[in-house]
Amino acid sequence: MHPLIKKSQLVRISVLSGALFLTGCASFSPDGGFGTVQSITKERLGKDLTLAKTDADRQTIAARTEQLLAKPLTVDDAVQIALLNNRGLQAAFGELGLSEADLVQAGRLPNPHFSMLRARQGVEFKIEQALTINIFALLTMPQAVEIEQRRFARTQRNVAQEVLTLASQTRKAYFMAVGADETVRYLKQVRQAADSSS
Repeated sequence: MHPLIKKSQLVRISVLSGALFLTGCASFSPDGGFGTVQSITKERLGKDLTLAKTDADRQTIAARTEQLLAKPLTVDDAVQIALLNNRGLQAAFGELGLSEADLVQAGRLPNPHFSMLRARQGVEFKIEQALTINIFALLTMPQAVEIEQRRFARTQRNVAQEVLTLASQTRKAYFMAVGADETVRYLKQVRQAADSSS
């Protein structure tokens, strides 16, 4: 066999084996990247996050919220309730899944394309069949996977930042509400004292 034929076959085999290796690496995680955000929240805030995927998850969130509201509200309880019930945060958790799907898609082989051509010359028919694959997508697959990995990590950081921002805003709102309540109580006492002296 000619040496050039062997070399071209070797190139094709190495490209296909590399692509197959990459497809083995790209798969969905069990939690869609939520675990990273959950661990950051636990580490920084000491609070729980729940991804509301099913009715059972939503019932768990509702039961936990009722449990926290059954006693006098503390700032930590207010933060926990906000983290469990914020719909914007749940939408951000959904963005994690979409970002991971893009990552997995980048690591998959491009779909092959099958075509068939029928030609007629006089009384003879000629049928050609072709199976093609996007070589450019195959060759750029490692770079595409690397880009999507960075995007996925950035999405995880952004969602974690949203969690921390919500917790900070909830703390501020809680202390503002407590301050306003104390101001109202003080003004009532002043009024009662003024009414008594008059």
